[in-house]
Amino acid sequence: MIEKRFQRILFFQALFLVLFSLIPVIFLKNNVIDFKYFIVWASAIALNLLYIKKFALPSRRLLRKIRTSAIREDLPWAEIEETIARKDVALNKQKEEFELENLKYKRLLDSLQDPVFIFTKDLRIIYANEALTSLFKIADKKLPMPLIQVSRNLDFQDFLSSAIKINQTSKKSYFSFNQLQDPHKTYFDLKVFPVDNLNNYLCLLHDVTDRKMADQVREDFVSNFSHEVRTPLTILNGQMQILKAQLVKNDNFESQYGQSFVKIENNSRRLINLFNDLLRLTSVETKKEINKELIDFEEMLTFITLDLAVNYPNKKIQFDIDLTQKVFFVDYNLFEQVLLNLIDNAIKYIDISGIITIRSFHDANGDHLIIKDNGVGIPEDQLLRIFERFFRVDSSRSSEIEGTGLGLSIVKHIIQKHDGKIRAQSRPNEGTTFTLSFPSA
Repeated sequence: MIEKRFQRILFFQALFLVLFSLIPVIFLKNNVIDFKYFIVWASAIALNLLYIKKFALPSRRLLRKIRTSAIREDLPWAEIEETIARKDVALNKQKEEFELENLKYKRLLDSLQDPVFIFTKDLRIIYANEALTSLFKIADKKLPMPLIQVSRNLDFQDFLSSAIKINQTSKKSYFSFNQLQDPHKTYFDLKVFPVDNLNNYLCLLHDVTDRKMADQVREDFVSNFSHEVRTPLTILNGQMQILKAQLVKNDNFESQYGQSFVKIENNSRRLINLFNDLLRLTSVETKKEINKELIDFEEMLTFITLDLAVNYPNKKIQFDIDLTQKVFFVDYNLFEQVLLNLIDNAIKYIDISGIITIRSFHDANGDHLIIKDNGVGIPEDQLLRIFERFFRVDSSRSSEIEGTGLGLSIVKHIIQKHDGKIRAQSRPNEGTTFTLSFPSA
């Protein structure tokens, strides 16, 4: 505005000078110069100079002053603009680095053969790698999308919902989206990991079909083989008993045949027990669901201890029982098998007399059971292997004790079926302690 005013003043100044300069030219052209016109011309020039001095020069100085002050006042804004520009450059650089990092992780996940996807708390898939899109025939352009559009399997949705609820790493083994009895269906091990600070979750589906098929072949072989062998063994044992009953009338039976019949009877019984344990272990492994119920643990324990004590008439066993938790949420038949195996082992590995301590209690982590004996104990270097199939502690004392080496393996699988844990502590000649933990009802 001020600049326009200054330009207007200069324009009028130039106009006045031009007009007044024409006066002497006109008079010179006629060769007549009147003194009074000269006075008028000189006065006009003087007035024009005064006009310039009064209006034009102050306006110019004012304009210079305003410009100077404006520059000083604009200095903080310039700094702000410069700071914003620097931040914008840094943000663009950070954005590029983030996109590069995101691309790197995307390529890494896409390179995995196992299906992987990221989902939100409301079960919406926001990322899926190429293996998952190939498995469920979905495209990246459709993401994000509800999980129900990818899979309508209720067990799968319930598993993910449970993982969200507990907000911890969750696992599920041998899961199949195909509910039908299809021999060619695919099995997965499912794992869900919370993604920190993002309220998102990553799910990994690891293909274990080959392992499942191998386990199935092994289980079928053990089951069929055990069943087929157990039948002729039972027949042989029965025929041996008949033959023994007929020969026992002979006065020379004990001296001639007694030891042979005892060995045949003992070994046939051991073989029958071995195959019975194999069938029992296979049955536990293949059992998909267990029938949990609230059981009276004190009543079950009373019957088991009385029955087992009868089997060992030559031993003096005392039971020290303290049950704070008297109710367990377990499968009755499977839990009974656990108690039979553990207490029977405790009695076997005790000398002529001993004490078996049984404790139960409840805490924030669930229900717990402790079974402790003061028997021969287990060497430390063999303690980690006692739950392996057919493993027996290598000691002169334990080798004399009859067993199949499958009892603790059966116990471990039953505990795992209950989503529980079992832990063993032992020292030679100081006994063994088994600690069992179960989820509460």
